[in-house]
Amino acid sequence: MIFHAPLAVDLSEKNVLQPDIIFIAKERQEIVTDKNISGAPDLVVEILSPSTAYYDLFDKKELYEQFGVKEYWIVDPMRQWIEIYNLQGNKFVLTQKLEKQGRLNPL
Repeated sequence: MIFHAPLAVDLSEKNVLQPDIIFIAKERQEIVTDKNISGAPDLVVEILSPSTAYYDLFDKKELYEQFGVKEYWIVDPMRQWIEIYNLQGNKFVLTQKLEKQGRLNPL
């Protein structure tokens, strides 16, 4: 299931975020409610803007990592790049970076 903002992702009572794009695998649909997503999505995509770049690159990334989001994509439309992080153990590892053009390689 694919969702987009505005939709709250409740990682915990104190950590509620609103990613730009959210993917939940079929086998985890139980975390989707009428009001929000209650738990860590399988994939989160954040699209950088000048006003949110720091928050997306650092604060949100740390929270997604801490709460077990499996894959995190950061898209910078101004600089035309995408970074793809995969959760390995309990840490995000940069697995792909595309600049201006390229093809994503599924893992």
